[in-house]
Amino acid sequence: MIQDDHCKGGTRSALRGNLLGQAIVVAVMVFGVCATIVTLMEQRYHQEQRHIVAEVAAGAAHSLDRQLSRSLSPTYVLASILRAYGSIKNFDRLAVDMMEQYGGISALDLAPQGVVSAVYPLAGNEKAIGFNLLNDPTQRTEALHAISSRSLTLAGPLELRQGGTALVGRLPVFLETGGGPERFWGFVIAVLRLEDFLPATNLGSLTQSGYDYEIFRAHPETGKRQSIARSTAIPLPKPVTHVIEVPNGQWILAVAPQGGWRCSPLYFAGYGLAVAVSLLVGALFFSTQRQPALLRRLVAERTKELERTNRELTSKVTELEQARAEIRTLNDQLELRVAERTAQLESANRELSSFSYSVSHDLRAPLRHIASYAQILLDEQGDKLNGEGVGILGRIHAAGVRMGELIDALLNLSRMSRDALRRRPVDLAALAGEILDELKNAEPERRVSVILPGRLECFADPDLIRSALRNLLGNAWKYTARNPDAAIEFGVAQDGDTPVYYVKDNGTGFDMRYAGKLFEPFQRLHSEGEFGGTGVGLATVDRIIRRHGGRIWAEAELEKGATFYFTLGGEEDKPRG
Repeated sequence: MIQDDHCKGGTRSALRGNLLGQAIVVAVMVFGVCATIVTLMEQRYHQEQRHIVAEVAAGAAHSLDRQLSRSLSPTYVLASILRAYGSIKNFDRLAVDMMEQYGGISALDLAPQGVVSAVYPLAGNEKAIGFNLLNDPTQRTEALHAISSRSLTLAGPLELRQGGTALVGRLPVFLETGGGPERFWGFVIAVLRLEDFLPATNLGSLTQSGYDYEIFRAHPETGKRQSIARSTAIPLPKPVTHVIEVPNGQWILAVAPQGGWRCSPLYFAGYGLAVAVSLLVGALFFSTQRQPALLRRLVAERTKELERTNRELTSKVTELEQARAEIRTLNDQLELRVAERTAQLESANRELSSFSYSVSHDLRAPLRHIASYAQILLDEQGDKLNGEGVGILGRIHAAGVRMGELIDALLNLSRMSRDALRRRPVDLAALAGEILDELKNAEPERRVSVILPGRLECFADPDLIRSALRNLLGNAWKYTARNPDAAIEFGVAQDGDTPVYYVKDNGTGFDMRYAGKLFEPFQRLHSEGEFGGTGVGLATVDRIIRRHGGRIWAEAELEKGATFYFTLGGEEDKPRG
């Protein structure tokens, strides 16, 4: 009897142990499911946080890039004046006007042959006078790179001789030498002290909105990370980064919330609830399997507890939905702000267009007077002047006519950005034929071989695409003038599903090292003495193609011709022959 009782007790103990093990397994499985749900919800919360920060970083990067471009713009203006006149007589007055207009600039320098000879403002910058960039070991490499690339470079942050830390933009200037190769004149320099430049951007709004940031770059010589500016000395935890393209390099803007990334308000509560639910399910499993007789009584009690737990979970989910609704509201507010900023930008563009139009028309009257008076002097008083006087009057008249052409070209370039885009079917082959007929009628003595497709229909704005083709075919006609066997071809090729249109010639071509300057206004790869033009034509073509959602590029070789390729965005643009 004692042995039977012992056997029954052992059986009950073994059964209880098996049931307990099964209950633990069930509890662990339930906890795993609940924990997975909580983790996914937390990941979604962090993704939404990072998305918001990414949009904030993109806006700040755009503002920083725009201000940097504005602050470096005076170098192009001063370089243009130097290329036109060989010197700047009113440097101080020009410098103060441009510093007030563009903002963020601490000083403007002129450095003939790499030696700083003029600085505005001079007060506080006296030590910069006489500084030779090409002899300084810390700045020589980047200065030589600017000369070799013939493009604007941005160095820094650098320690200045006159004290302080600044970013330094250097634009090399090359002057024509009367038919020979251009000679290096020196540098036009914009000094951007960080304490002057950073307030001109909207980076301050990041810290006011609860974010920390850092701007850094890879040093062009060492490749090591170089910090440019930061809002805190503490390293940013897992920041969102945005790349900003700057002259001869890239900046990285890193943004993170102040105090680091925060967990969802429901994170720890969710895990606590997961533990409670898993223990409850495990206990229910153990109890229902161990005591079937108590099941009916316990079901009611456990059901109430489960309903209460569900209500708590529902309450937590409701809180989470409210949090998501707040995030969506913030996103809507951000989109509203973007729309407001877009409207402000469109208004500013309209005002700028009106201002440009007014200024250009106000300039035309005195230009016509200058050209007319110069021509009258040549006609009526030319016999009383010596050869040098006649030559000077001729240059004055030519300069007036040239300025008028530049004003017309700039107005046309501005119009390309303002006019609405009206796409419709256009036969590019027929359009190209009309333009080439006009060129032949203007120069009937030339013999040029022309290759055109039979029909090439696309979907584009007829007026704008005519202007683009007129510039491309006009350039091909102009730069084949010295080739007795001149040939021009217009056609299309396929790059996958994308049609790629091209204009090809066997003219003078150009050096591909300077291809990056082709589509910038007033950037010419041949002197005006060799080939005429305003230097705005290819910039106009680039703007037209980009407005159509496409892109343009060129391939060429000196004395072996050039080929210009372009695409037009949209499914409608697939060629139909």
